[in-house]
Amino acid sequence: MNVLITGAGLIGTHLARRLVDSGDQVVLYDLVPNRDYIGKVVGPDKAHVVAADMRDLPALIQALNKFDTDTIVHTAGLIGKRVAENTYTGSTNNILGTINVLEAARLIGLRRIVYVSTFGIYDRPKIKEPVVREDAATGGHNLYTVTKLCSEHLVHGYAFHHNLDSIIIRPSGVFGRGHYVGGSTVGMVMRDLALNIIKGEPFTIDAKVYAPNEYVYAKDVALALHLACKASSPKQRTYNAGNRIITSPNALAQIVKELAPKTEVQIVGASGTDGKQAPLDLSASKAELGYTPQFPLKKALQDYMEALWSEGKIVA
Repeated sequence: MNVLITGAGLIGTHLARRLVDSGDQVVLYDLVPNRDYIGKVVGPDKAHVVAADMRDLPALIQALNKFDTDTIVHTAGLIGKRVAENTYTGSTNNILGTINVLEAARLIGLRRIVYVSTFGIYDRPKIKEPVVREDAATGGHNLYTVTKLCSEHLVHGYAFHHNLDSIIIRPSGVFGRGHYVGGSTVGMVMRDLALNIIKGEPFTIDAKVYAPNEYVYAKDVALALHLACKASSPKQRTYNAGNRIITSPNALAQIVKELAPKTEVQIVGASGTDGKQAPLDLSASKAELGYTPQFPLKKALQDYMEALWSEGKIVA
């Protein structure tokens, strides 16, 4: 495959690494690509890098044509509070960026579009089942959620009207080796946790910050996206990508103690009602894509810390 990935952040770079290791040609399309970070995650000169704006449709089409792209994976966008900081910039980045990806795919005739959404689009108060299936209620007033839902509807609309081959992946809370300029809260707090484990100094877990959540390692999300790129006859077209486990602050503290037995860990505060209570259902992802997460949280944190150590310094 010749794959163009929009966004050279946490998800984009880990997917790029997986693709280049499989022998695929990869282009990372990013407004301000961090080439040092790309080199560390993907490998030196393993992927082509294009510095351009998602809102620039001609630039995107030029990049797709230049590298004879057949598949596009759309990860680029602002996350969480970054969208609300400037509602116009956040909305146009996330929504117009998706429109441009779809329009470029229509004009060029790409083989497949894979859109990266989020489990944040699920309307949790309306979901009473023990797991969250892809047909569960969606909605919310959070502006980031609104932009992701809008983008999902655009993907469905373009697929219907122009017969575009599209797949949507909804990851849970993603973490891993990243620079988090897009605003990933989960990524940043899990980075802080990994660094605290490495330092081995006493620290506290704020139950509000580390409220019950379904964490998924970036390498597992990359696996789900890679499978989505390759799937020969997907039926459902929208798939969850999590790790099937809701981790509470207490469970997280236990994992920290197992990784660093001598480290003193204290839990403070209360998690309130914002935490996730039901994990994502992965039955369709497994049956139709072949997705099974490979990194339980403890293993993921171990791998993450090894990546931090491999640089020879404790940085994020």
